[in-house]
Amino acid sequence: MSRYRINPGELRHRITIQALSNSQNGYGEIEVNTPKVWNDVLSVRAGIYPISGKKFFSAETENSEITHKVKIRYIEGLTSNMRIKFGDRYFEIISPPINFQEKNIELQLLCKELI
Repeated sequence: MSRYRINPGELRHRITIQALSNSQNGYGEIEVNTPKVWNDVLSVRAGIYPISGKKFFSAETENSEITHKVKIRYIEGLTSNMRIKFGDRYFEIISPPINFQEKNIELQLLCKELI
């Protein structure tokens, strides 16, 4: 039986995971029309892999916006409401994070690059 391990050379990019902060008015209501403010949650090492054109164009309509796969170590509490900052590029997490092989070792994030 072989043990699954992440090759640290694959995690060569430094990314920042950001979450949307909700602003409230004086009455405690969440303001919808205010500009979105993203707060840095944490910085981690990651592997960012562009999805090939063949996979992109053969995807179903639901997944046709996915442009990159991001691989990181397992983090508890990561959701699809967050986004990834890589340098001056931003990636929206499209689907819930995939716990690869259900071993709590690696997460795979399917993302769309924001332009």
